[in-house]
Amino acid sequence: MNWQLKNLGRYTRERMEKIIHDNLFKNLLTEKQPELRFVNHHLAHAHSCHVLSGFQDAAILTMDGHGENDCTNFWVAEQGRIEHLQKWEIPHSLGWFYTMFTQWFGFRAHDGEGKLMGLAAYGEKKEDLFAKVRKVLHTVDHDACYEVCPDFFYGKRGEDGPYSEEWLCLFGKPHSFESNKPFSQEEKDLAFAVQTVFEEVCLKLAKTLIERTGKIKLCVAGGSFMNCKMNGVLAKWIGYENFFVQPAAGDNGISLGAALALRRLEDHNGEVRFPNLYLGPDYENAAIEAVLIEAGLSYEKKENIAKEAALLLFQSKIVGWFQGRMEAGARALGNRSILANPLNPDMKNILNGKVKFREPWRPFCPSTTIENGVEYFDFSGALPYMIVACEARNGIKEKLPSVVHVDNTVRVQTVEKRNNPKYHTLIEEFGKLSGYAVVLNTSFNVMGEPVVLRPQEAIRCFLNTGLDYLAIGDYLVSK
Repeated sequence: MNWQLKNLGRYTRERMEKIIHDNLFKNLLTEKQPELRFVNHHLAHAHSCHVLSGFQDAAILTMDGHGENDCTNFWVAEQGRIEHLQKWEIPHSLGWFYTMFTQWFGFRAHDGEGKLMGLAAYGEKKEDLFAKVRKVLHTVDHDACYEVCPDFFYGKRGEDGPYSEEWLCLFGKPHSFESNKPFSQEEKDLAFAVQTVFEEVCLKLAKTLIERTGKIKLCVAGGSFMNCKMNGVLAKWIGYENFFVQPAAGDNGISLGAALALRRLEDHNGEVRFPNLYLGPDYENAAIEAVLIEAGLSYEKKENIAKEAALLLFQSKIVGWFQGRMEAGARALGNRSILANPLNPDMKNILNGKVKFREPWRPFCPSTTIENGVEYFDFSGALPYMIVACEARNGIKEKLPSVVHVDNTVRVQTVEKRNNPKYHTLIEEFGKLSGYAVVLNTSFNVMGEPVVLRPQEAIRCFLNTGLDYLAIGDYLVSK
């Protein structure tokens, strides 16, 4: 307990103020230091999703590992004001629940949760495994909605890392960290149980909140809502047009939420909506060409790079696509992307093995035009942020095998011409060639590295992976 007391001493308000003054304000080019104002963690999450949703009245659900002592919170928004309704404190953390299993499966905490979600699709329902998982987390019929058993987190530690003896007795020894050892069918079934119980609890929370508030729209934020499969369950239940998940749902969206919360204190009716998430740096053709020359690469300048790239994709070439302003958030949305042909049944294995260097069972996502997406995938409205899953329509899994997961789900991105005209054109042109206005889109990086930011990083990734072409600005580079 001494280390916990030491940490508590580090994170007092007074100490945090001193750290900010000493490390941030001293670099500001002004003698007058701005006022410091603190915003509750989950309140910042609540504002981050409600303000950006564009919904005037809505129910709000925030959920993560914990912020301060809070793990889950109910809120309601009416006429620009947010009111707190209920909270769940440590240890009743859905984030802890999912992250502990993430680590047990050998994945990195706060990074590998998406791997667990992807693995779950390969499992089947086994009642004995569901019973085990529900000993850790289960729904209840009273106002609490769910409970987490603290023994699995606070019990006497076993010999294997952070796991209590109760945990090890129930689930056995954990996988070695990123061992690449194949998972047994029973382990896949366990992953399925973890994901399904998680979805059950979240759906119960959402239904309870909607019933209590009488609202028809739901906004969500917090790290737990990076789980796009669960988001899809909520969206399908309440209606895609009535559901908004903040695309930077995790703690990377907290600073935005804090700023929006304070802005609202001054202007209750002031709303802010991002037209898109293309908020990062961009590079002009002249700067890109200089880097290509310095790297000693041969290249061609194309009049219509989107059309050229679409033809290469149709020929099942793999293209690094580096265009415009970089996306904010965790998903590649068509400006720092690796693109491929979703009709090619071998493409998933090629990408995982020769380009991304990651586990062979992990899925890839489709980008489609807003005009054509509903032809292939079962959703309504727009899904621009690749953070809400839906199902492929009948027959699409056979037509687009490399972007439809084994359980028939997809984490789709809809692209609008007004937000990303060049990427929209590429998808349109691929549709003219293939009959399907869909491309496979994955982030421009390899496993364990950040998404490329600058032309130099794009070139390095291009040269060191199985990419066939690099479409960077208006230049096409081949090997």
